[in-house]
Amino acid sequence: MTDSSGNQVFLDKRDTSFMAEYYNTPGTQSGLPKYYGNWDANYWVVSPTPDSTYLITLAYTKQPASITDSPGSTQGTYTSNKYQDLLLYGCLVEAYGYLKGPADMLQYYEGSFNRALQSYAIEQQGRRRRDEWQDGALRTPLKSESPS
Repeated sequence: MTDSSGNQVFLDKRDTSFMAEYYNTPGTQSGLPKYYGNWDANYWVVSPTPDSTYLITLAYTKQPASITDSPGSTQGTYTSNKYQDLLLYGCLVEAYGYLKGPADMLQYYEGSFNRALQSYAIEQQGRRRRDEWQDGALRTPLKSESPS
């Protein structure tokens, strides 16, 4: 918060119950706020009541968007739509570090992830990008659907 003389003032975070005891008669006194607290998920309160309009700077941590939803769409991302196995096994490999289980399951998840990653890489690098039009054959075999 910036006070009237342009100095930056930092407010202390307190619980709303502390502010209710500290400043139990709102409206009777006002001044430069000393404390702030979260009232609920959408609002926060300051104490004492501000005596003027103050400029505030707010820094916060935002919850990241889901890895399966693209911004502005409920259809999901390219990976979550086309390569569900890649997303699944990638998550399982990462999560297995926190789990206590047999080591052979980690090897299974890593192997499945690597196979899914190879499938993804082959399609991304191979289709219509490897000069198959010159020699008539793909350099890397692809699982491709029939055009009919």
